[in-house]
Amino acid sequence: MSNIIENISLSVLKLIVDTVGQLSNGIKLASKEGFTSGKMLDYIYKNEPSGKLLIGKFIDKIYLNHPGWCDIRNRKNNMCLNMQDAIDDILQTKQEVIICDVASGPARYILDTLEANKGKNIKAQLRDIDVRWLKEAKEAANKRDVEVEYKVANALEEKDFVFDKQPDIMVASGFYDWFNDIEVLRKSMRLIYNSLAQGGYFVFSVQAGHHALTLTNKVFKDFNNHQLKMVTWDMETINSILNEIGFEIVKERADEQRHYPVILAQKK
Repeated sequence: MSNIIENISLSVLKLIVDTVGQLSNGIKLASKEGFTSGKMLDYIYKNEPSGKLLIGKFIDKIYLNHPGWCDIRNRKNNMCLNMQDAIDDILQTKQEVIICDVASGPARYILDTLEANKGKNIKAQLRDIDVRWLKEAKEAANKRDVEVEYKVANALEEKDFVFDKQPDIMVASGFYDWFNDIEVLRKSMRLIYNSLAQGGYFVFSVQAGHHALTLTNKVFKDFNNHQLKMVTWDMETINSILNEIGFEIVKERADEQRHYPVILAQKK
């Protein structure tokens, strides 16, 4: 009986999303571009309800105020705070800071950080397997008058971890939300550790919880129009892998319910 009720509820929710929900610009964007696309996340960060007619704007306000999206906005802010801590520490002993995001997407948090640190000698390289997001990030960087380099690269391929200079800070936001193979996670963190300069920092997020993970996965699609397959990770597992590889956890910031911890770890 519970499965029948769940299936009916799911069907009703999908119907609402596909009909009246399309009056909301946020829901419409999620349907068109994907729930996890760069454009969707930028819309969530902007947090300005809009839509067709008053009801569209009202639905959009409810959508943007969902606790899950509030967590995502907190995650972005915590990414920026942890990167700033790393930058401030590195500049005490070095004249230059090199940042690399291994799976950047449109990299809004990187651009925010660069804009907040104009006048400092900070270089940023964005890497992603999809050139669409890299070009989008480059265009956004030009509008903000900040400089970034970009390179198409696979964040899980050792051959793509080649640098002229070792990065001082490596970043991965939302990257670990998409696979549940512990060996893949371990491989990723080891590649990052080996690429970092000695004493460098790793800033990354983990999805440790979710307000409605099963429902969200069933209702929405990703940016490739595939069904969502987000996962969560136990923080004890994450911390154990970090220690095993050689990272020391410096700081952890998170939302109130600790759904999205953002870790600042240092290569020792």
